[in-house]
Amino acid sequence: MKNVVLYPFVGLLAVLCFSQCTGKKPAPQNEKLNVLFIAVDDLRPELNCYGAHQIKSPNFDRLSAISTQFNQAYCQQAVCAPSRNSILTGLRPDVMGIYDLYTFFRRKVPEVTTLPQHFKAHGYITERIGKIYHTGHGNKDDSLSWSNPPEKLWRPEEISHGDTIGLERDFPAIDGKKLPYYKSPMPEGNMTDATIADHAVQRLKNLKDSSFFLAVGFIKPHLPFVAPQQYWDLYDPAEIIIPERKSPEGMPEMALHQFGELRKYHNIPVEGYLSDETSKNLIHGYYAATSFIDAQLGKLLDALESEGLSKNTIIVLWGDHGWKLGDYGGWCKHTNFELDTRVPLFIYDPGNPEGQKTNSLAELVDIYPTLCAMAGLPAPAHLEGQNLVPILENPEAKVNQVAISQYPRGENLDYDRKKTIMGYSMRYENFRFTRWQNYEKPNEVIALELYDHSKSPLAEKNLADLPEYQEKVKELDGLLSAELGKYQLNLSRLTH
Repeated sequence: MKNVVLYPFVGLLAVLCFSQCTGKKPAPQNEKLNVLFIAVDDLRPELNCYGAHQIKSPNFDRLSAISTQFNQAYCQQAVCAPSRNSILTGLRPDVMGIYDLYTFFRRKVPEVTTLPQHFKAHGYITERIGKIYHTGHGNKDDSLSWSNPPEKLWRPEEISHGDTIGLERDFPAIDGKKLPYYKSPMPEGNMTDATIADHAVQRLKNLKDSSFFLAVGFIKPHLPFVAPQQYWDLYDPAEIIIPERKSPEGMPEMALHQFGELRKYHNIPVEGYLSDETSKNLIHGYYAATSFIDAQLGKLLDALESEGLSKNTIIVLWGDHGWKLGDYGGWCKHTNFELDTRVPLFIYDPGNPEGQKTNSLAELVDIYPTLCAMAGLPAPAHLEGQNLVPILENPEAKVNQVAISQYPRGENLDYDRKKTIMGYSMRYENFRFTRWQNYEKPNEVIALELYDHSKSPLAEKNLADLPEYQEKVKELDGLLSAELGKYQLNLSRLTH
């Protein structure tokens, strides 16, 4: 991108060109549909096309203009590894028994057929670039899923010492401690996500005569919020609003957390709220990183168009969970709140490239069966999600009555990195209902939450103890138990 001023207009022209080039005709029935599977880490649905008009996101808007945009899509657990494991296996966290960043899913469900593995078995070349599985903290990539091993795209870090900032691409540091945000003067090509996008463009060119499932995982806007200066310059700091530092009234203490992930960074206090200056810089950095990723997405869309792949390639783009940007005075993910569980989700059907938006509920665990249906593949019997194709055909259609997420709390148990408390959270109509219960004695309920989101994604007041909401609490409690019962049946079937 050479001219920041022209950035939104270039995106608009690309929308028009891409839409005209794709047309409305489906791919021939004897031609396999390719899959471009795009993951974006820590991306909450704060994009222009989602109504956040302060965000400069012309390429997300461009994708939205030809896709079905899901306005109410939810992850199964608001942290990287369990969310990604769930998407890629089609299993919910309870069936895998994995709620942490460390446990390799093959240790718990060794025979499961993953989404890319399923496409591989049906004649597709499956490759991944960047972050698809959560590969850190002792977790592993899964060789069974891919036709070829991934290339290593990261350069060695050069952690600085003293008061100078290191020159590494994505993790500048002072005194060996990473900065939480940084306006980088380095060329865009020095950033890992730019390398990922450039490599993905080359792979699209090389794979265009094959049937492929190409997974591209962008790392930003995950901490630290490092982006080239031109993306910071898209935003005026004077226009950035810091959310009110106020927890929902009547909220159980365990519902929020102390955002320990962020507190590991340079100049972040070990407890308490952040200063206005730090908060504004973090929000600014998140916005800049989001626009930086938007530009990388544009490279992929351009490549699909230029290589003639837009007519026979499904695109699915998802964020693995939401993120708090100072909301409730908190940061990061790791809760069952709407802001952490709600995610962006776009699905492009090359046979119907007209953009549409839907408020029908979707879960990320639905992606696996949906891609099977779109590509004409049989769906494995173990899948716990629903096929979203009826919504692609009619945005008013409904395939999910509820969307369920979960998050563990409490003391550590002495096995499998489990904790003593599990919180199950359910989005139903305008309500979010959460039940905290003893992990080993699920009939022992510890706390309940009920929030009305008819006017805002923010939780303002816990209604669960109010007399006038007791019938609603009873209704939703029964509905949650019924839904969890279905998953327990699947757990029993898979483990016996």
